[in-house]
Amino acid sequence: MMRRLALRALQSLGLIPVAYLFVCLMSAGFGHSFSLALPEVAAPDGSSVVELLLFTVPGQLLFVFLACIFSKRHGLLAGFALCATLTAWLQCLLFADAFGNTWSSAEIAGLLGYNLPWLLVALAPGLALLLVTERGYSA
Repeated sequence: MMRRLALRALQSLGLIPVAYLFVCLMSAGFGHSFSLALPEVAAPDGSSVVELLLFTVPGQLLFVFLACIFSKRHGLLAGFALCATLTAWLQCLLFADAFGNTWSSAEIAGLLGYNLPWLLVALAPGLALLLVTERGYSA
């Protein structure tokens, strides 16, 4: 049981590269050139990297919870995609100020919807980590 929980916690770390790549692709979609540098957050003494990591924690915790419930691989992949969507929404909330002055809740949801293709691209490294670790656990 503890080994399975540790594996799910390791798999939840796959949400970090998903969030990072999503933010980079989202900023490139707004006319900026593609760069691996994160946009600046609005807080004067805030760090983009620390904020990105903090905003992935709810998705990671939700994934660990859901992954302990699901036993089939399809459910695990669906749970990861759901948690990645939650994490991407939180990243939109965090970095929306870098793309304009004020954003309403509906506009944030629209921002996520507009960048949904980038989320699908950004899911690749996280799903790859998930499948590799799951295959290693099953063997």
